[in-house]
Amino acid sequence: MTETEVETTRVRRRGGAARWLVLFSITTGTFMANVDATAVTVALPAMAREFGVEIDSLQWVLSAYLLAITAVLPFFGRLSDSVGRKRILNLGLLIFVLASLCVAMAPTLGAMIAFRVIQGIGASMTMATITPMALAVFPADQRGRILGIIGSMVAAGTLLGPALGGLLTGAFGWRSIFLINLPIGLLGAIGTLVLLPADPRRKNRALQMDFLGLALFIVFSAALLLGLGFGPRIGWSNWAVVALLASSAISLALFIVCELRVAQPLIDLRLFRRRIYGWGMLAAFLSYILMLLPAFLFPLYLHEVLGWSIGLTGLLMTVQAFAMLLVSPVSGWWSDRVGSRRPALAALAVMFCTFVGAAFLGPESQPWLVASVLAFLGASVGLFSSPNVSAVMGDLGQEQSGVANGTIATLRNLGRSMGVAITVLLYQVFSGTSATAGIPADRFLAGFQGVLLVGAALAATAFLAVVLMYRGARITPKHG
Repeated sequence: MTETEVETTRVRRRGGAARWLVLFSITTGTFMANVDATAVTVALPAMAREFGVEIDSLQWVLSAYLLAITAVLPFFGRLSDSVGRKRILNLGLLIFVLASLCVAMAPTLGAMIAFRVIQGIGASMTMATITPMALAVFPADQRGRILGIIGSMVAAGTLLGPALGGLLTGAFGWRSIFLINLPIGLLGAIGTLVLLPADPRRKNRALQMDFLGLALFIVFSAALLLGLGFGPRIGWSNWAVVALLASSAISLALFIVCELRVAQPLIDLRLFRRRIYGWGMLAAFLSYILMLLPAFLFPLYLHEVLGWSIGLTGLLMTVQAFAMLLVSPVSGWWSDRVGSRRPALAALAVMFCTFVGAAFLGPESQPWLVASVLAFLGASVGLFSSPNVSAVMGDLGQEQSGVANGTIATLRNLGRSMGVAITVLLYQVFSGTSATAGIPADRFLAGFQGVLLVGAALAATAFLAVVLMYRGARITPKHG
């Protein structure tokens, strides 16, 4: 038995209450990290007034954060496997809390964006370690349930972010969005420091970092997200956007060649040859893109077409988050008993049907119908996430769980970033305009419906990926 396995066994012998306290401690960081990914969107007008800049300039308050997380997550996934997950998790929480304080006190927009990059680095360190830490604490037969809880925390943070951001901004100002991280982050840091056992000494696990691959991945991520960020504002044919996207494509090609040749790659692309891991990662990536389509479009639909106030719009949007929050643990419980295949396929079937149905919403749609659509969308994501992650993580093993989790978290943030850009691009294509306010309802709905139908096609593609994921596999409780 390896030293890591001995440590894992010792941790699992703890009492149930201690294990749940550990889970609570390590999920506080990822909850706040996902809140901060979306909470700032409702505070952008207030920031624009205070800093005296246009709202377009403030998009980088969000983009810089997501860019930092996406670029360095694979690095910290690999590093945590080498130097110890507790060290990386605690350091990440500390950086996140201190950077949140600096963001809240930032005197200028430039300083705020710089501190958001540092905050994103801290968030990436927590995201890269939380899942393998949780799986090491709980028995293997509870893996789906625990992943469901983690998925619900991610969902709650992502989808409750705008509502919490609006509440805090209205009551205390936009800086309170970041100040709230201090007590919650410190609580999580103290809990992990006290409750988690020390990292085992890892003999012969010296860090062998693929620095060329890391540099290429950072260039790829930065160029892609910058290109997608500038494209809708200055035009996709603009030379700067073309250059950024071309640089992204070239660096990606070089990254693939590099990763297939080095002994210790940053992201082990060879693992994608494994049927469950490869197709499961593709399905997960598509689901992260799909998560942002309704989150971006529905507030505009409710406000511009149905004429709802911003407050009521934010309140109704929480239906999606609560549905996901309720269903995620149930999906974990289900997958623990019947395997991952059936819950994942059922979730994607519901998602496909809901996207198709949502495309027929119009100017006379009743609030209960819109709420039902949002609830089914949230429930389908919650039903899919934990069984799929459970299968992907289980296909590798505990020794490589840090790498797998880092890749999943990287795809999540990259998918969320691309989801917004894809939504804006498709809306422009189907509606013929980039405007969402002051235009006829039928023109807005043309873009709205077009985006949702493309979303249905992506859900069908994810469904096919899951079918291929289990093609020829023996049906067992592990695989469903």
